[in-house]
Amino acid sequence: MDKKTKIVILLASLIFLVLVSTVSIKIISNSISILNEVSLEIGTKEIKLKDFYRKGMVKENTRFVTNIDSIDLNKVADHYITINENGVVKTVVLHLVDTTPPNVEVQNITKSLSYEIKPEDFIVSVDDLSATTSSISNIPTLNEYKDYQIEIIVKDESGNATKKTCTLTTTILAPTYTLELGNKLKKSDILYDETVNIPDSEIDRINNSPVGNYEITITKDNKTYTSKITIQDTTAPTLKLKNITIYTGEKVSGKASFIEEVKDASGEVTTTMPTTLNFDKVGSQEVIIEATDKNGNTTKKTATLTIKKDNDAPVFSGLSEITVSKNKNINYEKGVSAVDKKDGKVSFDVDSSKVDTSTYGTYYAIYTAKDAAGNVATKKRKILVEHDNADLKELVREYASKAGSDYKSIRSYVQTTIKYSDSWGGSDPVWYGLTKFSGNCYVHALTYKAFLDNKGYENKLIWTKDKTHYWNLIKINGVWRHSDSTPGTKHTMIIAATDEERYAHLQGRDWDRSAWPEAN
Repeated sequence: MDKKTKIVILLASLIFLVLVSTVSIKIISNSISILNEVSLEIGTKEIKLKDFYRKGMVKENTRFVTNIDSIDLNKVADHYITINENGVVKTVVLHLVDTTPPNVEVQNITKSLSYEIKPEDFIVSVDDLSATTSSISNIPTLNEYKDYQIEIIVKDESGNATKKTCTLTTTILAPTYTLELGNKLKKSDILYDETVNIPDSEIDRINNSPVGNYEITITKDNKTYTSKITIQDTTAPTLKLKNITIYTGEKVSGKASFIEEVKDASGEVTTTMPTTLNFDKVGSQEVIIEATDKNGNTTKKTATLTIKKDNDAPVFSGLSEITVSKNKNINYEKGVSAVDKKDGKVSFDVDSSKVDTSTYGTYYAIYTAKDAAGNVATKKRKILVEHDNADLKELVREYASKAGSDYKSIRSYVQTTIKYSDSWGGSDPVWYGLTKFSGNCYVHALTYKAFLDNKGYENKLIWTKDKTHYWNLIKINGVWRHSDSTPGTKHTMIIAATDEERYAHLQGRDWDRSAWPEAN
């Protein structure tokens, strides 16, 4: 190996040693610059990297590995924080500590000799990040009217304590009292000693006084006590408004139209309406009313004035259905009225030309009313003209002519034409059956009888003792037979049955055998 080669190798070795030494120094420097433990006061707004370095000198390419945002900075606790400095990772203990005593605001108080001393009565506010407790270091015996010095101690969960000295004054009367105008002063509001009396006249004097400053003075044991009473008025008047709707062409008389109620303890209220009403504007507009009492308290309320065109027709009432006997007169106007929103009650006309009271049926009378703006209301009223016996006979004749002449055909026609229902048919079951085409056994039996009468059959209506079923007895070829026109499997076989056959289908029910002829 020549001399030149040796020199090159030597220089390379030196450079390598320098580089290794630099890295080692950097690692050692890192391990020394980052602290092992850090303490921060709770309530700290944020955690910074410089908090974990000696002298706050943060190295380049340094970052938190731990999610700092997840740490509750208002709670005492230990947290392990991992820091990455240019690839070198280290874990540091973060102590969140509380060494700050509570911030306490207190007050002096005045009480009676019977007062039970409590620390919370002296405390106005406490500001601390943890829960606190309060106590009194010295609780004196209250046995005379004077000032007592009370030491209040407020301590947080970490043991940090704040001490405050307050004055407790014992007296007969509350030194000051504020009374809202309109409220009534009671003796118990200012009197601390129940053995002392305030004359009623003094209480009445205060309660009958206006806003101002007053005094009540009492002497006991040659000592005078005074209560300074301030009567104030901070309550705004009571104001109740109503919304108003008018029509184009109409006006309201001003603010009074919108006020339903206004009152105040002062007894003097002035009302104003800053809004200028526009009676030419169709639609709704806001109306502001203000009420101010003699002491300057003001209430502001808003009502609505709605101006609309008269497009509303009158509204009828009393047009219920009329039921009338044939050939009877009808008073079409009785109980009927037409009322318009704008004009009030208006007249109306009745067209009853299509109503024929000489003939039973359903008719309609036409009612018409018009308001001043020309809006017209038209309503129909249903008129029912009742049938009479002549109508019933004609209806029976009409349907009986379709039923045939044989009793079997008549029975079958009634059975199929009138469907079974629970209805008894009202006051005229036959009419009901032949107009509604439904009914129970009573409707079927009476209709069957009417048809048989029309055809000249001698027959009778018959029923069970408990009146749960009705049918017919017909004289056929000189003998009586049971015949049932009610639809249903129980009765379809009873066309011309004997007593024995009829009874077999009644399922234990029977009829009064003595009231009807035998069918044997």
